[in-house]
Amino acid sequence: MTRHPCLKKHSYIHFSINPPCADALKLRKSMQDGLAETFGIIASGTYLDILWIAESGSEIVIRLSVEDAPKLMAAVVTTPASPRFSTIKQTYFLPSLSSKERFT
Repeated sequence: MTRHPCLKKHSYIHFSINPPCADALKLRKSMQDGLAETFGIIASGTYLDILWIAESGSEIVIRLSVEDAPKLMAAVVTTPASPRFSTIKQTYFLPSLSSKERFT
């Protein structure tokens, strides 16, 4: 029997948002603008899924490919556009974003 290492296809990133915004289209556009400004127009087409937005609009969880995650994290934290994103946690395993540490 051959064992295959766990392939990491997706990266999950939990961001805080300031000022809060619950509009998924505005948040996606802000991320795309940051990618275009930092890495060029081709990078703005990076495929990403918005998995969750807090009701208050203060947090978001997104999923994207492992290769694109470092670019997005660099782009959204360096762009001066509003809303501003701050990385809370990045992982390859979605359930780890709901650790008990966050809720105590």
